[in-house]
Amino acid sequence: MSENIVNSIQQIILLGRGDRGRLEYMLELLIKGKALPLSDQKYLEGIIPLYLGPQDTESLQRHAEQAISTLQDEIRTLDERLGRLERKGFEKYIGKKTVFLFVTLFVGWHVFQNSIMYVLGPYVPDSAYQYLFPLNTLVNNFGAGMQVWWIFVFMALAWPFIGAAHLVRLIRSRKTPSNQNRFLSIE
Repeated sequence: MSENIVNSIQQIILLGRGDRGRLEYMLELLIKGKALPLSDQKYLEGIIPLYLGPQDTESLQRHAEQAISTLQDEIRTLDERLGRLERKGFEKYIGKKTVFLFVTLFVGWHVFQNSIMYVLGPYVPDSAYQYLFPLNTLVNNFGAGMQVWWIFVFMALAWPFIGAAHLVRLIRSRKTPSNQNRFLSIE
């Protein structure tokens, strides 16, 4: 009988259930051949059927099916959460930043036209300017050359704020509340 109890206590410890310190103490007493106090015997009478269940094959099969069903439900829940995160977070948010980056680079290309043409001038014919810098060509036709500079300044100043917002979100996402991982444990 004590051999069965020792095996049951070891299985419960391996499962990570119950009061580990108390279980190890009871295991030590049983290995030394000492009797367990009445309170420990009642504790074992309550947790052995709870965590190990009845030992017949039908109940073991039923317990395994319940565990599989629970795991499938948790996988389905996690898959749904991952899908929501991808739809709301990754796809939508990355797209906006990417578009803003390319618009910033496009406007910056036009703002620094003089510097770029200083470097590329000997290699580019004069008729190619309108194709290399279409925004400046358009803006110069309307007489609003300084607006491109102001747009670029605004966009360049926006990037540190965008980076700070992303850094704050990253830091907040790394904090894990104690109840966030509760759905991962199977009891």
